Amino acid sequence: GMRNEQAACYAASVVGYLTDRPGVCLVTSGPGLINALSGMANANMNCWPLLVIGGSCERSQETMGAFQELPQVETCRLYSKFSARPSSIQAIPSIIEKAVRSSMYGRPGACYVDMPADIVDLKVNVSSIKYVECCMPPPVSMAEGSAVCMAASVLRNAKQPLIIIGKGAAYARAEEAVRKLVEQCKLPFLPTPMGKGVIPDNHPNCVGAARSRALQLADVIVLFGARLNWILHFGLPPRFRPDVKFIQVDICAEELGNNVRPAVTLLGDINAVTKQLLEQFDRTPWQYPPESKWWKTLREKMKSNEAVTKELASKNSLPMNYFTVFYHVQEQLPKDCFVVSEGANTMDIGRTVLQNYLPR
Repeated sequence: GMRNEQAACYAASVVGYLTDRPGVCLVTSGPGLINALSGMANANMNCWPLLVIGGSCERSQETMGAFQELPQVETCRLYSKFSARPSSIQAIPSIIEKAVRSSMYGRPGACYVDMPADIVDLKVNVSSIKYVECCMPPPVSMAEGSAVCMAASVLRNAKQPLIIIGKGAAYARAEEAVRKLVEQCKLPFLPTPMGKGVIPDNHPNCVGAARSRALQLADVIVLFGARLNWILHFGLPPRFRPDVKFIQVDICAEELGNNVRPAVTLLGDINAVTKQLLEQFDRTPWQYPPESKWWKTLREKMKSNEAVTKELASKNSLPMNYFTVFYHVQEQLPKDCFVVSEGANTMDIGRTVLQNYLPR
């Protein structure tokens, strides 16, 4: 247990992200549920499976000013994929099953089930309950074959290609397939903050140290589970070329085309779609020239930026700057640790110094 529902809900959402199964958070009514809303909103926006179960007042006391009374089902609809209350004690199994299934299927997210006090205290004949089997693992969808062929063609013709790895690739357990594509085709890649570690940060094809230059000059960008939101400057100039071609790979159809119209959209499981792309390059091998002008530009910018970072990290100013702090923290971190970085400067600077070697 935890002292506060907010922390409990955040913890449960992280369990969902790490395990692919919804973490479950049980909270009391009214203020307890309100405290959990931030964790629900965070899970829903981050596409992490989460189930919140909240107690509530007796149904016969609604609108009477019952203890910690709140329209909880309605409140949670703003922050979840599914929010419901069982109509009877017999309906509990089917409602729970739907909430668990909804949290994982399609685009993962938060779900809420309301449990009124009078239902909790009821007794029922077991024979009258219709039990529901546990749901199967989420179905794995694949992209349309013609779209995969088109994506491979666009990538082959790129002059300055770039792979961007998002948290969708981490959640889909796509690390092996994405790494094989990067290494087989000799492509530079850039992880988003939640995509770090899908391929280790110390991989020779990682151009994280030249992030701004890579984004600004790439003419073809493959997005593996990365949304064109504020983290990627919405995919718009001047951070990106006006004529950049995006190949967007995502499990959520509603996400395709947000802010920028992609050249190719690949709807499906990130791991499965990456393997489809690999089949194209296995059938007709292709490699981006590792000694190209583009690779030279990226390596030069990485070298200069790393020199600046090293100089900042070596300063002994009081108070210490971010780079110095993170440099000493990095020296003590094992390779298999979880790194949690939050906040503007902490995240922006931390991702350049703190290394991730493993996904999730």
